Amino acid sequence: MIGELEKLLFAEHYLSLMLILILICVIFGRKKLSDRMHQGNFWITILVCALLTVQDILERYAQLDPSRRSLRLITSVAGYSLRPAAVLGLLLVVWPPRKKHWFLWIPVVLNALVYSTAWFSPLAFTFDENYAFSRGPLGWIVVPVSLLYLILVFGMVHLRFRDSRTGDSMVLYLCALGCLGAMWMDVRFGGITMLTAILISSMTFYFFLRTQDTDHDPLTKLLNRMVFYEDCKRHKNAITAIASVDMNGLKKTNDDLGHEAGDRALKMIGRGLRGVMSRKILAYRIGGDEFAVLFLRCTEDEVQQALSDFQNEMWRVALPVAIGYAVRTEENESPEELFRLSDKRMYEDKRLYYQLHDRRKVRTETRPGY
Repeated sequence: MIGELEKLLFAEHYLSLMLILILICVIFGRKKLSDRMHQGNFWITILVCALLTVQDILERYAQLDPSRRSLRLITSVAGYSLRPAAVLGLLLVVWPPRKKHWFLWIPVVLNALVYSTAWFSPLAFTFDENYAFSRGPLGWIVVPVSLLYLILVFGMVHLRFRDSRTGDSMVLYLCALGCLGAMWMDVRFGGITMLTAILISSMTFYFFLRTQDTDHDPLTKLLNRMVFYEDCKRHKNAITAIASVDMNGLKKTNDDLGHEAGDRALKMIGRGLRGVMSRKILAYRIGGDEFAVLFLRCTEDEVQQALSDFQNEMWRVALPVAIGYAVRTEENESPEELFRLSDKRMYEDKRLYYQLHDRRKVRTETRPGY
């Protein structure tokens, strides 16, 4: 018995066990980093994958001897019940932390109930007189349930990380596709491919989310200054325009109302810029109250529309901002030149704002009765 278990453990599950241990070491002791990340859900994936590893070892051991029929039945029911839970763990990793998710467990529970009928019915599966596995009419229910979760993973990656740089978020799509392919191979050929794919994907998702924290400004959730300069180089040929944005009166807000009020104002600017972000429009906080926007392969009409939408949102919340933008007119015009020009126009807009503000202040102070 020990020899058989050793073979199953080391020959077939070595990679899965190694990935589980690596994930535990990476995540253990680390605190939640940001709102983009809920580390508790990684432990669900680790626990389920560990249980599936033990389950597969015991199931394969039980297959070797018909006298172990009860053990094979227990482990088979457990395996079919836990497989969708492993995919659900991957979904919960990218599910928004503050968004309710209790209803996502319903398909897992229903799937487990269906396979539990194997105790008294061949509805899901049974073993014939030769101890061979025989799938029942509901024996494939695990596939659509797992597929549903993978589709939701695709959808949530698109919704939550559509403002991420294309190359970064593409890794998540590839992980989800990899899990889909692994599920097909498990169904077609058997084995533990799905488990390994989920563990690799979980590790990739973890490092992706940590990178997102490193790349984003913690206050506004926009991309930070370091990423701005990286993207200027990375998208050098794709940048068709750059906009500079600066808050008017931040110092006065901080002096009169306190730094918390100033932070709230900066958060509103961040929210406004995130509202116009897309695959082609990337926004950054590059200083205290300084922001920049890169437009990739956008027409000037698209640039003006995005900035107009942002400005309208700032007017709605009564938050004055100065905006300047520059559109590439020559093919060899560098991002640095565009940024200098957009910055210059932004400061012109800021100067006009303060001139108008000062004139209004003088008229108010000299008005009779004041």
